[in-house]
Amino acid sequence: MIHPREITALVLAGGRGSRMGGADKGLQKFNGTPLALHALMRLQLQEGEHIGELMLNANRNLGAYEAFGVPVWPDTLSDYAGPLAGFLTGLERAETPYLLTVPCDTPRFPLDLARRLAAAFDDPATDIAMASAPENGSAPRAQPVFSLLRVQLLESLVAFTQAGGRKIDRWTEQHHTVLVPFDQPGDDPLAFFNTNTLDELHALEQGRP
Repeated sequence: MIHPREITALVLAGGRGSRMGGADKGLQKFNGTPLALHALMRLQLQEGEHIGELMLNANRNLGAYEAFGVPVWPDTLSDYAGPLAGFLTGLERAETPYLLTVPCDTPRFPLDLARRLAAAFDDPATDIAMASAPENGSAPRAQPVFSLLRVQLLESLVAFTQAGGRKIDRWTEQHHTVLVPFDQPGDDPLAFFNTNTLDELHALEQGRP
């Protein structure tokens, strides 16, 4: 079993926020708390012992993010290269064997996320454990930004991005990736509802998609 102290958790808040009119999504408030800070607090509340380290990936308003009390790292790739740029930053900075990634815009992600993803590593062949769940009313599907990865995959991701790769699934399919279902009885149906607009954010505050 992976010990929680072997995991560094990274909140991804480095996007353009284009569907929020260019607003910095991680600083928009959910029930009065900035989304990125809310995600950090939810990571601190994960079941079991505390996760080893917390980090945040952001590309603007760095001072505001630093006020949340964890290390803040911008993308090492230029031009808002997407979630894989955040993965790359996290793998470069993590000092633990595993990296857990969560986006800032999904404030109800499960409190047992780390534990259930970590269980997939009971199989020593596993490289990546990825959540699979409904999102915004869809049928269950892979949720690649909710992943637990071996930090030793850094070399592979560097090579992939240097070759121009930007799509998460194109990279993860190169490795032994296990999908972990989060659509079981008792699971929150809104756990993976990501808020792309302010209207969606306000609706989720009221408990509706």
